[in-house]
Amino acid sequence: MEAWENIATMREFEDYKIRKGPVPEYDEDSYNLAFSRCKENKCGTYDTNWGCNPGAKRDVAAFYETVEHAIIMSREFEADYHDKELLASITESMQRGVRKMILELRNNGIDCEGFLDGPCLYCGKCAYPDPCRFPEMKTPSVSTLGIDLKKYFEGIGETFSFQEGRITLYGFIFVKRRA
Repeated sequence: MEAWENIATMREFEDYKIRKGPVPEYDEDSYNLAFSRCKENKCGTYDTNWGCNPGAKRDVAAFYETVEHAIIMSREFEADYHDKELLASITESMQRGVRKMILELRNNGIDCEGFLDGPCLYCGKCAYPDPCRFPEMKTPSVSTLGIDLKKYFEGIGETFSFQEGRITLYGFIFVKRRA
């Protein structure tokens, strides 16, 4: 059994679906589309947070070259998409769970980096544009990677869809290649 599988059996992760997945393929068109959607700033976090664009912008193709595989965490919640307070609360809960997994992996000698739905919420009020106060705890938005989630999940036999009254949040933990 791999270390992540042992960690996934811990009680604090019992509400999550956790599985190993391949590194997404970099697609420049998908990345550019995601970046342009970020620039539209419909969520209000563009250029305000180290976990969102442009603060989290990176060379995604080069980043993927350093990654061995992904650990995908998901959790389904009952939620009304119009209830902003509830959505903020479940997003914070999901981020805490994924961060806990990241810390457990790191404590077991696994070099990894996490990405989640939405902006990084670790500090409450981000220091951006001043330097990040807790770079080891930062969890950028998965949108900053430009992954076509529907295509990615279809490729691993999962369905990615939106459902009335339910929301599934995802965390991607990218496990780095050993040197």
